[in-house]
Amino acid sequence: MDTNVSQLWHLSRDFIPAVDVIEPDGGEGWPLVFGLPHSGRYYPDSFVQAAREALPVLRSTEDAYVDDLIGFSKDMHIRCVRAVYGRSFVDVNRDPRELDARLIKGALPRDALTQTLRVRSGFGVIPRCLSGQREIHLHPIGIDEAKIRIARVHAPYHHALNYLLRQGCAQFGTIMFIDWHSMPSTTQAGGSRKLPDIVLGDLYGETCAPELTRFVKKQLEAQGLKVGLNMPFAGGYNMETYGKPHRGVHALQIEINRALYMDEATLERTAGFATLKAALASVIEVLKTFRLGTP
Repeated sequence: MDTNVSQLWHLSRDFIPAVDVIEPDGGEGWPLVFGLPHSGRYYPDSFVQAAREALPVLRSTEDAYVDDLIGFSKDMHIRCVRAVYGRSFVDVNRDPRELDARLIKGALPRDALTQTLRVRSGFGVIPRCLSGQREIHLHPIGIDEAKIRIARVHAPYHHALNYLLRQGCAQFGTIMFIDWHSMPSTTQAGGSRKLPDIVLGDLYGETCAPELTRFVKKQLEAQGLKVGLNMPFAGGYNMETYGKPHRGVHALQIEINRALYMDEATLERTAGFATLKAALASVIEVLKTFRLGTP
């Protein structure tokens, strides 16, 4: 059997459903949709075996436990989609055309976006690097494998998210889309410096009405959290794609400082986890009652 075909067949065997979706019953729910694009914890065996780093290092790019922090469950009564696969395998917060020619061998599609800042940095839809420019793959991957990953992981996530957004708009007219993430406690840009507890991103006012950003900031600060706006995370592909206030979707990205709730080196939860989870639960409860147009 051809080696490449064998690898693709083995990779296919490793696949499991790409998303977990919460869809409130009947007319239940709130004018909210939550996205968890980087909370996935599943890595196909064939991917781990072909990686330069061990699984704990591959997991370092996850938004670890953010789904648990916001109470991901049917009891939320909030439309929500969670990625199942780890971000270092496929990043669903990227344009599917953001393909890295330094990683992917073979003829790329003619509309491939090979020169975006994200791709040049190694963070395309199939990431080439982890933080610190650590290479993920031992060897380049073929374009056929890249297409399989995108079709089986990226596409289902966005199909589900599109469905939930359309459903929410049909029920409420105008909805709030919250994209939940986590971030390192420090940045190395221009020297190491501590980041706020929370960074809200609305692409500098493009993806939602300003009253939504103000409201969420106020509620988070009421819980004793220090909140920054748009720096250094203003929003990624999901914000760019779905944040369309003129179409009834007001999108806000929430980045949570990992040092608040976990050991960044070991990925173990700390005593701060329960405190932060309670604080976010309070914010979410108030957010359920918020209606756009409120000053």
